Amino acid sequence: MTQLDRNFAIAATLAVVLGIISGFWILGTPQRQRLIAADRERIRDLINISNQLYQQASSAQSRNQPFELPASLDQVSRIDQAVQTDPITNQAYTYRRLSDTTYELCATFATDTSSYSLQPTPNGANQRWQHPVGEHCFEFDVLEPAQYAY
Repeated sequence: MTQLDRNFAIAATLAVVLGIISGFWILGTPQRQRLIAADRERIRDLINISNQLYQQASSAQSRNQPFELPASLDQVSRIDQAVQTDPITNQAYTYRRLSDTTYELCATFATDTSSYSLQPTPNGANQRWQHPVGEHCFEFDVLEPAQYAY
């Protein structure tokens, strides 16, 4: 092996190693990506629950019938049990009725959205879904549909 071949092999190896390191630096480790994906699924579940409540309230309004927020998510027939629970821990999401038309849904998140960027949306809906690590609650109005962020 000549000196030129040896130098080329060293340079190629360094380029590959630097590429791997920069990939982890930019994207994060595979474990971190799994945590981000789990948090995105939690957000999708909360949006799904919120939109089910919105649809029931809208349906009642269109028929000129009163709508009362349920005391618990178990009282909402259209919400699948799988959507009511965290995909990783299998613990139920927290639901609290705050008033006749407002409620909050809470989940425990594994990542802080300030450490990575959410997909940009033209109407800024992604700002609504910012959350820290740990339990975080989002407030909803049953008369407004939840906006998608991910």
